[in-house]
Formats: sequence, C-alpha cells, structure tokens
Amino acid sequence: MKFKIKGSLYDNKYLAKLLKRIVLISFIVLLVVLFNYQAINGSYYLKRAENNYVRAIPLYSLRGSIFDRNGTALARDQASFNLAVFPYQIKNKKNLLFEKLAKELGISEKTIHKNYKKNISGYFSPTNIVFDVSKEIALALKEKHPKSLLVNPAPQRKYLMPLSFAHILGYVKEASSLQSQFKEYGYKPLERIGIYGIEQYYDSYLQGQDGGDLVEVDVSGNVVGFLGRKKPVSGNDVFLTIDSKIQEIAKNSLAKKRGSIILIGSDSGKIIALYSSPSFDPNLFIKGSNLAPLYKNQFSPLFNRATQGTFPIGSLIKPLLAIAGLEKGKIKPETTFDCKGRLTLGNNIFRCSGSHGVQNLEQALAHSCNIYFYNLGLILGPKTISRWLKMFDLDSKTFIDIPYEKKGFVPTPKWKKEKFKQSWYSGDTLNLSIGQGYLHTTPLAITIAINAIANGGYLVEPTLLKKIGEEKAVYHFKESMDVGQKNLNIVKNGLCKTVSKNSGTARILKNLSLGICGKTGTAQTSGKPHGWFVGFFPAQKPKYTVSIFLERGGSSHQALRILYDFLNNLKQNNLIEVE
Repeated sequence: MKFKIKGSLYDNKYLAKLLKRIVLISFIVLLVVLFNYQAINGSYYLKRAENNYVRAIPLYSLRGSIFDRNGTALARDQASFNLAVFPYQIKNKKNLLFEKLAKELGISEKTIHKNYKKNISGYFSPTNIVFDVSKEIALALKEKHPKSLLVNPAPQRKYLMPLSFAHILGYVKEASSLQSQFKEYGYKPLERIGIYGIEQYYDSYLQGQDGGDLVEVDVSGNVVGFLGRKKPVSGNDVFLTIDSKIQEIAKNSLAKKRGSIILIGSDSGKIIALYSSPSFDPNLFIKGSNLAPLYKNQFSPLFNRATQGTFPIGSLIKPLLAIAGLEKGKIKPETTFDCKGRLTLGNNIFRCSGSHGVQNLEQALAHSCNIYFYNLGLILGPKTISRWLKMFDLDSKTFIDIPYEKKGFVPTPKWKKEKFKQSWYSGDTLNLSIGQGYLHTTPLAITIAINAIANGGYLVEPTLLKKIGEEKAVYHFKESMDVGQKNLNIVKNGLCKTVSKNSGTARILKNLSLGICGKTGTAQTSGKPHGWFVGFFPAQKPKYTVSIFLERGGSSHQALRILYDFLNNLKQNNLIEVE
C-alpha cells in the first residue's frame, strides 16, 4: 500500500518513524511543562490552590424611577452602604468580630447575629450583617477590619413624597422576606419585589437585571484574578398621570380626616389625583422599622379607601335612578311628586331632609328630595333598579392599574332570598332608592359612574400610567352605556342646579365660578354618617370629574367645605383649566 504526501511516495515504514518522532517530541514537551508546574513552581501553585477561591460579587441593578406627569420624581433608588462578611473568612472569629462591631456601631450584637443567619446564602458569598450605614462609617470600619469586612453597596428605594403617594406607589421588599409566596414566580431571595400600588402592578417593567463580578481571591480576601463580569441592567422609568402638586393639595385638604379625594379627566379617565386618608410612610417598610403602629392603628392607614373601601353612597344614587326612570319611560322631566317631608309605608315612616313641596326631576336633584326618589323607586321596582346600578358597574371593579381593588355590591330580591331566607319588601326598595340598605361600592366606582353623565354616557377605565420609558401608554377603553343624550342632558341640568341654585344642596361651590355640577350624599351608617360629593366641571364641556368621600364625616356639608378649599387652591395656583 502506498500513501501520497505532498506529491511524493513514501512507504509505511517511513511514515511510522515520523509518527514516533512526533509522539516523542510531544511527550518531552509535556514532561518539561509538568516539571515546571510541579518541581519549579509547585509550591506556588499548591499555595494558590489551597488559599484561593472563586468569588461572585453581585452588582445590583437600579430599579426604574417613578415620576408624576410633569417629571417630578416620586420614587427612586439611592446608594445604601451595607457591611458584609464572607462566612469562610470569619469562621473562627465570628463571635469576636460581631461583638466588636456592635460596640463600634452602638447596636445590638443580637441584631448582627440575626442578620447573619437571615442573609447567609453560601460559604463563599457576601452576607450582609449591618445595613444602611453612612459611607464614612462603612469605610472607617473596613479600614479597621480589612480582612473581615466588605463594604457592600446596594441601591435602596427612597420615596420622596411618602404620605401623598403611599397608596398609589406601594413599596418594595426583598423577596427573601416573602420567599414562600413568590418563589414559584421565579424571584431570587435577594431580589427586590414591588408590594402594592404601582411598584407591584408594573414590577416587571421597573425591575432591572442584576449583574456581578467573578473574581479569584486569596485567603485574606484580596483579589488576585478577574474572571469576568456581567453588567447590571437598570429597570424602566414609569411616568404617571398624577400631578404631584394637586396630590399634595389633596393630602393637605383632608388633613387628619378619614376619606378620599379623586380627580380625573372626564373624557379619558386619566387620574390626576387619588388620595386616601389616613396615609403612611412607605420608607418605613424599606427600613423595616416602626411598623407595629401601622398595623395596630384603629383607623387602618394601610387601607386605600378610594379603591378598597366599600361604603353606602346615599343620595349619589339619585342621578343614576333618574337616568333609569327616563330611559324606561317611567317619568318625564315634568313629572312631579309632592314632598311633605315624609312618606308612610305601612307602619313605617320614611323621611326627607325637608318639606320641598311639589318637585319635578331637576328640582328633586337640586334639593336631593328623598320623597321624589322614593316614589320613583317604587315605580321602577327593585329588579330594574338593580339592573341599572349594575349597568353603571357599581358591583364591578374599575380595573384601575393598582392591585387589590375591591368591587361593590348591588342587592337583588333573589340575593336576599338566598342570603337571609327573606322576601324583598317595599321598604327595601325605598332604602335602595336613596342609596341605603345593602348597597355599597368604592369611591372610585361611584366617581366613574357619575362621570358617565359628564362625558356623554361612557364608562371609562381609569388609569394612572402616562408612559413607560419613552413608550406612551395605550389607554384601555370607553364603554358606551347606550343612553339617550337628551336624557343625559336632563339629569346633567339637574345636577348643575345643585350648585347654581341658591336652594341647591351644593350651593357653597357656586362661589368658585368653575361651573361645577354634581350631587351631594349623606349616607347613614352606625355612628356618624358618611359625607359625599361627586361632580364635574365646567358644565358645558366637562374636563374634570371630582369626588370627595368623608368617612363618618357627619354630613355632605363637611365634605363640601373640604372640597371647596381643595378646588379653590387648585384654581388659585393655576393647576386646573377654568372657563
């Protein structure tokens, strides 16, 4: 057999000799290399193998900031300096080190041990033992304990207008404290996760991607080799529809009162202000301190009354009943009922706030005449009333873009029979006709319902989002209620007279000269009644819909006084467009 190599012929014997020489030379080179590693530099590499470790040092990403509609920062990350240790480095001196640190920092040694046990994730991984110290203190302690301590900087969330935005923004926590709940969703123990509000709803956009350095260190913790880096990626910034100046005025207007103020764009549903009182400081959850008073507070400051509280709405139901009566052809604008201050049904007396005399629909709305709407309710019947209240979505969520919204409840005769084994009586219809009894809903839901009268019969889906990064939000939808414009205008005129007439229940707002139309409500409950007002302005072409809810505020009059101050402040500071 012959082989052709580079154009020449060689026999098998010569080829075998060539291969033997190649193998011999390779073997000699290998021996030289091994001799160099083992005999000449053996002690060096042995020491390095014994003393060096591969260490992953995390590089934390920045969470996206949150801004109001004008670019004012509401939440952002800022540098926080933590003290960390590597468990393998302090295994024989842990207790002594923690004792010294406790004295130097003036904190409990028990706290340091607790943090160590809570945060340890690996023998060669940095473990935070002291959180959020000043940069100067961190560097001074590192200099004092150079072989034991690591300054481990990490971003910390900061809320810049905490009380004004607590219920809208929520807060963040490390997933380690909620691992049992969020492990199945892929969150890592040290990853920060949004809790409540915008922080939770848009968490996937706000979150960045952590990176890290892979280094080789000696037994003293000194870096002796750099193996690679994964750069962290910052999260997206989120811009809201909220105006922080208006939100702050809403907070100051409610002061220590319990309740909510909501201001939205009538046509779009963009939320300009949404404040719930009392509020809380979300920065406390970042620090994890002084939380007990929040949970024990009898007035529940963590509770968002605007979206999570369901309450009887009182006379706010009346314009919705008026729409139903007109659409069903049960009444006309000129239909009248004589109010003598009371209506007798069997042995029961159902009262009005005054003796209004003969009232047509517009007058009844302006004066909030119970007698008119008692009669209208009896004419419509409970099934029709319930069906129309559900058409206004009083038993549904508004689908605002913050989590844990509650939906209201609209009672029906069938429900009462199943729930209480009782029939529905005419007295139940009378109570329902003035927003009492079993009916309850959220301040946001009734705001959206009456807003449909302002914008020509559309139920809007409220939103807090303006844009994410440079990507503008796509607004959800406006659902037509298919209500006649003529009937809407009739009811709207009645609501305008609530303010414009000297005998109207909201006449105090007339002096603002904003062209406000709306409805007052005083809802009876155990203890002091709730006070309400929901309205819109300017009258001819509404731009804004506003509501105030005063929990156990005594009456709608108290709510109106606060609303007057709120709107007057907006007007004086040129924060709203006026006619």
